[in-house]
Amino acid sequence: VTASIVNNDGSSNMNKYSMSLLAAATLVAGAAQADDFSIGGGLDYMYSDMDGSAQHVNRDFSSNSLWTTYVDFRHPLLMVPNVNFQATDISSDASGFDNKLRTYDFAFYYSPLELDTLTLNTGLNFRRYDGELKSENKNYSDDSIMLYGAAETLIPGTDLGAFADARVAHWDGDHSHDWKIGVSYVVFPEDVLKFKVRAGYRNLRVNYNQDSVQLDQHMDNWF
Repeated sequence: VTASIVNNDGSSNMNKYSMSLLAAATLVAGAAQADDFSIGGGLDYMYSDMDGSAQHVNRDFSSNSLWTTYVDFRHPLLMVPNVNFQATDISSDASGFDNKLRTYDFAFYYSPLELDTLTLNTGLNFRRYDGELKSENKNYSDDSIMLYGAAETLIPGTDLGAFADARVAHWDGDHSHDWKIGVSYVVFPEDVLKFKVRAGYRNLRVNYNQDSVQLDQHMDNWF
């Protein structure tokens, strides 16, 4: 379940980066922006089982609490992307294995469609992995580029809405993804500070192979 407050006050190779630059150029071509400045933030919680492998061994991972904090900043400046920041704790443990991992996602996006009841966002997400493999006394970190997309709609005449967003990488052996879909409700729609609650389903995969650290882990559940 998520609660959020919104203030509407007026080692990678050249092919990856070439693809990313091409995507960025395509996004700039038809960008549309918000009519005013707004900032929102929130907290997601999900309790989920985990399956997959770590250090090339299939493991029986313990169930984990998955916490995510996020901040979204929108503005009316032409050709300058909006920004969505997300930080997630994806730590895991099993017999003989203990891994502390956080991901930091910076999505730079445009809104090619922005209506009163429907908004579509598309852009690039820059992810930072920051981990500590405690079972081997090893720190590790790496950066990854992902595609980003999101949509949000409001049912006319109500305070109910639906949303979806996704971060996806599928190159250089990195097949990570993080997507969620759900419904939302604005509790105080007439206030300048709008309090919103939301719930939905999240599916997340971490595919990491750097610094002699191998992770291929999957989680999914309701949040």
